[in-house]
Amino acid sequence: MRVKCLSAVFILFVCVNLSAQSLFEEAKGSKKQEKAYELNGYLRSTLFVGKVPERNQGEIKSGYGEFSLKLKASKRGFGNAFAEVRFRRGYEFNESLSEIKLREAYVNAYIGPFDFRVGRQIVAWGRADGMNPTDNITPKNMLARSPDEDDRREANFLFRSFVNFQPLRLEVIWIPFFESSYIPTNLISFPPGITLDEPDYPDARLENSAFAVKMNLELASFDGSLSYFNGYNPFPGIDAVFPAPYSPGQEISVFPRSYRMHVLGADFSTTLAGSFGLRGEVAYKTPHKDHINIIYIPNPDLQYVLGFDKEFQGNFSVILQYIGKYVIDYNSLEVPLTPVDMPSYELALKNRMIASQLYETSHSFSFRAGWNLLYETLKLEFVGMVNITSEESFLRSKMTYDIADALTLTMGGELYSGPEDTLFDIIDEHLGSIFAELKISF
Repeated sequence: MRVKCLSAVFILFVCVNLSAQSLFEEAKGSKKQEKAYELNGYLRSTLFVGKVPERNQGEIKSGYGEFSLKLKASKRGFGNAFAEVRFRRGYEFNESLSEIKLREAYVNAYIGPFDFRVGRQIVAWGRADGMNPTDNITPKNMLARSPDEDDRREANFLFRSFVNFQPLRLEVIWIPFFESSYIPTNLISFPPGITLDEPDYPDARLENSAFAVKMNLELASFDGSLSYFNGYNPFPGIDAVFPAPYSPGQEISVFPRSYRMHVLGADFSTTLAGSFGLRGEVAYKTPHKDHINIIYIPNPDLQYVLGFDKEFQGNFSVILQYIGKYVIDYNSLEVPLTPVDMPSYELALKNRMIASQLYETSHSFSFRAGWNLLYETLKLEFVGMVNITSEESFLRSKMTYDIADALTLTMGGELYSGPEDTLFDIIDEHLGSIFAELKISF
């Protein structure tokens, strides 16, 4: 694997150098010619240390070295392209890790008021901070170990287009292939007799593709949008195959399975009194199929976010948000009286936990505070969330110090907490950790 990685890097550098020679020769004839390409990236070494699940001991959760190479190419205002390749080698989840990952690779074309982007890309929708109900286009890896929150975002192959007629901007997306988010189903404990099997996801038939539209309003003092998504949710539920007839003690196979849904959304951001930022986001989600009788499909719900942000004297900023959810057609789960009904109850409970539908209404608060010190060479950041309904909480702190130009040291930690058998309680022993990273960019 190491030989393949080195070979890929060598070939990429040779291609870039050859292209650079040709571009340099072209540039001799025209000093005003637009720069045709940019090559940059980074090298980093990262270490995460946490605790052994169900033991009062520490362990190395993850340690790796990573090389990222980013290429930007431009064609005289008619279009451009971007690609990023990451090479990672190390240790994670008690296993050795070695991978080559094409994070993004897409081409843009500009034709009058139309912009087109085709390829593997990451799309982030929503104007709220961190928690975005309308953000359903591309998947996420909730177990990604990185000091950079954006590394949890994953790409998918998309056709994306924009129609620009200021102050309105129409965005249309077609998603031909389904890609699932990585959720911690393998960390969830099931009762004896229930085993986790391979996922059941939609294939590449045209009828399984997804599409989304979004109308943006972009004014000097107000930004807002209305959006609609029709496709498979990147976050799947958990389905099961029960033997017929079923009796207690028989083996049951459970597996991730995605479902199709409609999402109507809206968001906005504006400024109050010249210094306070106000932002909001809301989404109504409803599945295509029967959510009452199909166990892996969640109920329709309404999720909403309202936040304020303020920057003080250019070096301290804070964002405060309220996050709410209302589950439609909610009914309480009753513990069954007979053992034969217990597996269905456990599965329904796990699906509600994954979909954050354990309660009919839930209320959370989040915050993000940033502080720039020492002439912006030292940056402190604190991010947290408290769900007052489920009593779950999350805290992440990070310190980044610029040792020299493009050389940074990052240290921090993240902690999850919640009552027994809640999602944050389950993932705390796996994701709760302290971390350190040394990174050089070029």
